[in-house]
Amino acid sequence: MTGQAGERLLLVGVDVGTTLTKAGVVDAGGREIVRAAVPTVWRPTATGAETSGDALLASVLDVLREVMVVAPRGSVVALGVTSMAETVVLLDAAGGTLGPAIAWHDVRATGEHEAYRRDLGTDAIGRCTGLGTSQIPTIATLRWLARNVVETRRAVRALSVAEWIAYRLGGEQAAEASLASRTGALAVAGRAWWSDALEWASVPSTLFPPVRQAGTPFGRIHEAPPGCERLRGAVVTVAGHDHLCGSVGIGAVDSSQVTDSCGTAEALVRAVPASPDRDLSEGLDRGLEIGWHVLADHYAVIGGLSLGLNLTAVLGRLRVVSEHGSTSLDQGALALGSGNLSRRDAPRSPVASLRERFDVSEIERLGDGSPEATWRAALESAVAGARELLDGFEALGGPVAEVRISGGWSRNPVLVALKRSCFPAPTYPRVEEAGIRGAALLAGLAAGLFASVDELPPPPVGDASVARAAAASGGFE
Repeated sequence: MTGQAGERLLLVGVDVGTTLTKAGVVDAGGREIVRAAVPTVWRPTATGAETSGDALLASVLDVLREVMVVAPRGSVVALGVTSMAETVVLLDAAGGTLGPAIAWHDVRATGEHEAYRRDLGTDAIGRCTGLGTSQIPTIATLRWLARNVVETRRAVRALSVAEWIAYRLGGEQAAEASLASRTGALAVAGRAWWSDALEWASVPSTLFPPVRQAGTPFGRIHEAPPGCERLRGAVVTVAGHDHLCGSVGIGAVDSSQVTDSCGTAEALVRAVPASPDRDLSEGLDRGLEIGWHVLADHYAVIGGLSLGLNLTAVLGRLRVVSEHGSTSLDQGALALGSGNLSRRDAPRSPVASLRERFDVSEIERLGDGSPEATWRAALESAVAGARELLDGFEALGGPVAEVRISGGWSRNPVLVALKRSCFPAPTYPRVEEAGIRGAALLAGLAAGLFASVDELPPPPVGDASVARAAAASGGFE
């Protein structure tokens, strides 16, 4: 697709993740062209980690400059931003930041989370928000901040990370539906902020902005930052929760498909048509939550596991490092298994799921002193948790025809073998950065390059060996 006089049309995707902040350029045909990444900067704390809105913005600007220096000639039409959920940036009346932006995995608001469940009731929370009670929601963290960080009491706006970046690049202050669904403060069915939760947290009723759909215009970049002048005039959109945006990036947009995004956290996602009479709490006993998808008029059924966090803890104990999802223990771990497990005979362990505490000591006991056996036990536990979630998807919505797998840990050969043995049609799209590609394509939708999601260019697909080879080579043009 080209513009005036054959000019190539370009789309930019930004993905602010827990570990890395990434950006890349995708053309209107869906081809990934260039990318760059910088670390997402956190301050470690006794309870987890925190950062600031300014630090998050600085990382985005740094990575955008790197990308735009090497981007090919062409017209940048639109830019989309996706990010982690739960973490928010608080703003004062002048648009300045207040207090820390607390990491989604930080546990300082555990007491407030317990009070949230007790005071509002787990059943009411599930029916209204579609959320379970294992993850601390944004609203509990906001109550902790109001009680412990005096300056945050002046906050007039709370923006998710992607919403904050889009706003600072030129967009309006607006919430995106899939990220709003992770706050614990959204009445999902009506796409309206839940007054009971806001009152409980003692925050203004207008703290969260009006809700919009991912892939719609949030504004334009009128004053491009230095080094990013080519972005001037580009349409800006919030491309939503990173795992859901990644589903778009790898072409998993049909209700028969499930996305398995394997990163610091592992998320399994299925898009289902939204229905006003759906019980949003129906999957909670299976570890599945329901909120808005980045696809218009669709809910996302989502299950989460602490994949990378757990595996890194095991490797740390074993004093082994990973590179591109692979380790020196993989071949030995592969040799310990038969590779003949059936789909209904997925590996099981006492620490199979995020709903149970992941115990590194128990994993080591299962490994019986061998580093390779310990590593295999950890990976089997991870796959067991994911297979449990797939069983839940099928119980709620019928058979799953295909699982599209992406993310850094998807390339681990032991995980590949285990999932091949017990997942329905595991497929590895030939996409280097699902979040970047998804954010860029949703930006193209916002700019009108595509009339609907059905017109988004699909990615090529291949097997896991192709995906690993592409990752090792750097992949892009």
